[in-house]
Amino acid sequence: MSDSEPPRRKTLSLKSAVVAPGGPPPLERMVKSSTKTVFVAPQAAPPPPPPAPVVGDWKCKPCGTRFDPPTELADEDHVRCPSCNARLGLASDFRADPPNVAKLRARWLKKA
Repeated sequence: MSDSEPPRRKTLSLKSAVVAPGGPPPLERMVKSSTKTVFVAPQAAPPPPPPAPVVGDWKCKPCGTRFDPPTELADEDHVRCPSCNARLGLASDFRADPPNVAKLRARWLKKA
């Protein structure tokens, strides 16, 4: 510090109980009262359980995700896995009766 600079003030902590010169007095701790007010909300009916996840009749061989092939696809369109986006086969092979499993990368699951 040089002689031309004014002296610096001490840095005060906000947690300190020391009164800053020219400032407001330090805050005092507030004591909680022993009586507590408890608000009880009326019991509402619990929300209904979420619907069961949709389980498909097919299982993707690369990732194991169960799915149903989309019905709106044309016969020459490829069916893709909704999870890993793998190309599983043609929509016509999924719709065949019985399904042409040799050409598909999906496994047909029997309904229990």
